Formats: sequence, C-alpha cells, structure tokens
Amino acid sequence: MYYGQPTTQRDNMKSANRGAAMLAAVVVLTVAAALLNVVPAFADYDPGAVHQIDLSAKAGGTLAGKYRTTIKSPAEFKGSWVLILARGGTYTVVHNGQILVRGRYSATRSKITFGHETGNGACAKAGTYTWKKTARTLQFTRVSDSPLCNGRSGILAHTFTQRR
Repeated sequence: MYYGQPTTQRDNMKSANRGAAMLAAVVVLTVAAALLNVVPAFADYDPGAVHQIDLSAKAGGTLAGKYRTTIKSPAEFKGSWVLILARGGTYTVVHNGQILVRGRYSATRSKITFGHETGNGACAKAGTYTWKKTARTLQFTRVSDSPLCNGRSGILAHTFTQRR
C-alpha cells in the first residue's frame, strides 16, 4: 500500500498486528537482557564498578539475609562474623559485634560483586565471587579480588549459616 492510497479495515488490522508484534519483541528482548545481566553498549564500562543490577531479587530474593560464621584461625580473623545482605543491594560486615564494613553488592544467580566499601576494613576495589546457597548455608569462591583485600577474601572463604 502506498501513501495516499485508500485503506481497508483489513489493511488497518495488518498494520496494528505488526505494531503489536514489534512491541512484544522489544519487551521480550529487554527482559532477556536483564535476566542475562547484559549491560547495554551505551553504558559506561568500568571493570571496578559495582553496577546496581540485583538479579538475586528476580531469582526469588534467595541471597538477601543475615549470615554468620565463627573463625578460629588464623588469629587475625578469629571471632564471630556476621554478613548482612540487604535486598536493596547494600551489605554490612560485623566482627565480634562491631560494624567493620558497609558497602554495596550486585548479584546474579551465581556471582556476587562486593564494592563501594566504607569502614575500618574497607577495600578500595571491588571483588567478585561465585556463591552457592544450600538450605541455610552460603559459600563463596573467589573469582577476582585485589591482593590488598585479603581480609575480605579470607573471611569469605569460610562457610556462613543463615540466621532468621
């Protein structure tokens, strides 16, 4: 059909169906990109940044919670540790009842990145770990982290138990 040519009701329906199909395709692709943690090409790329895409909430919110571990050795890590992962993407690390670090995290269904830390035990750079939760236990495995952040990697090497 050409511009200015008379249209029929059937032509109008075909056009409306094509528009609806295109809109549906855009919605499906957008959701798929979000689920796969795809960062658009126009987004800034900073490998040390923690982007606030919290897919753990889309995966049922299974990561948010309060977790504890007790470390007996080495001496520098000895004591009771609590890791609080809030649904909004913030976290707090408490050692023997004292807040040691506050920061932001970004998680997918299998990885978590900790960063933007403040406090006495804060790291200047972000660290990425895989995570696995089974019932009430949470385990982290280091993927990449600065050698200057051996405190964070040392604590996260232990198994945490969720407290309700």
